[in-house]
Amino acid sequence: MNTEKRSPILSVRLGPELKSRWENYCEELGRAPSSAIREAVERQLKAVDEPLAPKTYRQIENEQETKQRFEILLTTSEKKSIKERAHIERCSMRRWIIDAIRAGLTHEPQFGMSEIDALGESNYQLLALGRNLNQIARRLNEGNYEPVTVQRIEALSRIIDKHTDLVSSAIRASLERWSLK
Repeated sequence: MNTEKRSPILSVRLGPELKSRWENYCEELGRAPSSAIREAVERQLKAVDEPLAPKTYRQIENEQETKQRFEILLTTSEKKSIKERAHIERCSMRRWIIDAIRAGLTHEPQFGMSEIDALGESNYQLLALGRNLNQIARRLNEGNYEPVTVQRIEALSRIIDKHTDLVSSAIRASLERWSLK
């Protein structure tokens, strides 16, 4: 390791667009951009030093645990907000609350109906992509020349991009669902 005195300053080149977006984001949070970056670094290193406890909550459909009644009291505005969110996500208030609790316990996504629909469509598209690739491979294995054109590769690439966008959006929506604004 270099024994010279090292500067405690970290310089990051973001470019004008990313820097502007970061500054706007920090302004919305009421934080200085540099302190927000410092906190992000600290949080990341803490996650490495102190990993989360293993996710122990798993409920297998065939071996469901018995349910126990648990009553909570909500303010009128909390109940109204939960009702609105449940309506938007096309589920019951009970389902929304259970998903919120599970998200807190497991730190795993709990998908609403819109994300489930998007993931279903994404899987359908991914299966179609697999069929296309299998057809090309089958023809090549049969000794038939299958012209792989730039247009065909670009079409497959668009399907992959669409799939990754859908999955990313579903995961982001799930994570954002459980954060307070």
